[in-house]
Amino acid sequence: MNAESLLALAGATIVFALIPGPGVMAIVAQALARGFRPAVLWTAGQAAGDMVYLLTALLGLGWIAAQLGDGFVVLRYAGAAYLVWMGLRAWMAKPPASLAAGAPPAPRAGGRFFLGGMCVSLGNPKAIAFYCGFLPAFVDMTALTPVRVGIIVAVILPIVLLVPVGYAWVAARGRRAVRSTRLWTVANRGAGTVMIGCGVAVAAE
Repeated sequence: MNAESLLALAGATIVFALIPGPGVMAIVAQALARGFRPAVLWTAGQAAGDMVYLLTALLGLGWIAAQLGDGFVVLRYAGAAYLVWMGLRAWMAKPPASLAAGAPPAPRAGGRFFLGGMCVSLGNPKAIAFYCGFLPAFVDMTALTPVRVGIIVAVILPIVLLVPVGYAWVAARGRRAVRSTRLWTVANRGAGTVMIGCGVAVAAE
């Protein structure tokens, strides 16, 4: 993997992390209900769950790539199509009704925040589909090695951890801004546009 592909992977991951989906909503709810620190613990749990799915996707796709060889290139186009589809979904998404409803109660013990976040992540089987559709567009799955797997994790983990922490910080300090449906619409459409562009660029290579 060269620096260009790593930057592309990091950029696309940032865009996905910025989309205010169920995981972000859960973190915002924790920040609104309990404050910044509990939301950070919750975020760490979700990131840990994401890493389970990321490693599962990498190892599974790596095995498939080894069997298919050059034929695996078709998954690159599938990954590009997935990026476009996710971008269109982000564009059409409506702000969740829970924005105006207030935050649900949260557990009090620190360990429960972490486990709660992990359960939210692991309880979402769409995460594995996300990584399976996302990675082939940016990573040569036919040439995975333990070092490259470590590099991919090192690129993705800080992003899926720090971007939601940013949401938690804003939620803990600006409740009105977080509950603004206009803000969430702009975030969704901005991220959706970038994802569609990434998908088209990958397919055109």
